Amino acid sequence: MEELLNSETKPPGRTPTIKAYALGKELRLNNLFLKFEGANATGTQKDRISEAHVLNAIRDGYNGIAVGTCGNYGASIAYYANLYGIKSYIGMPSAYTHDREDFMLSSNAEILYYNGKYEETVSFIHDYATDNSLYDASPGSDHSYIDTKMYAGIAFEIYEAILKVPDYVIVPVGNGTTLSGIYEGFHLMYLNGTIDRMPRMVGVSTRGGNPIVSSWKRGYKKVVDLDPARIRETAVNEPLVSYRSFDGDKALAAIRETHGKALYVSDDEMVRFSELMYREEGLNPLPASASAVAALVHLHLNPDDYVVSVITGRRM
Repeated sequence: MEELLNSETKPPGRTPTIKAYALGKELRLNNLFLKFEGANATGTQKDRISEAHVLNAIRDGYNGIAVGTCGNYGASIAYYANLYGIKSYIGMPSAYTHDREDFMLSSNAEILYYNGKYEETVSFIHDYATDNSLYDASPGSDHSYIDTKMYAGIAFEIYEAILKVPDYVIVPVGNGTTLSGIYEGFHLMYLNGTIDRMPRMVGVSTRGGNPIVSSWKRGYKKVVDLDPARIRETAVNEPLVSYRSFDGDKALAAIRETHGKALYVSDDEMVRFSELMYREEGLNPLPASASAVAALVHLHLNPDDYVVSVITGRRM
């Protein structure tokens, strides 16, 4: 095991920050950049935290790792657990579209279907991990501090690539974990004097329902859960739709402290901008990830603003 932990396996991260010339011209933006997290091994930003959780589980002496997911995070945990030789247990809502199920099974994961929504599945996994002495990598677990730390690396890579603080950084939000981690990365650079200002953080999510966006629009200082009965889940919005955001307060604070914004886009917009990115830039993002580009038409941007859209995943 020690040899494997010290192997030359390429770690997640170091994803490309691409200047989108063609897409920028289409949207009348001269300095549009795409931070393409789809370049990670399993196709999403989740790889950054999954490997860290698996290694942490091994160091702490666990023989198995569990996570509640709507798909991508489970696939990522399954991949790294299999890579490093421990068992993974993936909890998923039984009603969701499980297009990564075969990938998880090929990584020797045990899939635990739960008859409930995503948030309830995460709660089920919290209990399941405790009862079975498993490492819990789910949002809201005792180990979730790792998520913020690892996502901070996205900010470091953005600054290293463009050598400038962006005016706007746009991030899809479900739980708000990725956005709050990126904010933390820029904040650390600000505190140590590497940068002299913060970018405006913009959170974008689905019209199907997200409490971070809802709370920002209502002027709340803390995130307020939505009514689960009013949530509209679709095959497009599943990575973003939620009635409770586990890191919502952190994300809302990041948006407010940087004078940013939070907004909704529709399923049709996510699909349309996913197709536009493929046509103009040759990237093939998940529609939910393309929300970070769809948001651009709802913001009042100057043509010369430096804008980074974080594309959190690709189609597999």
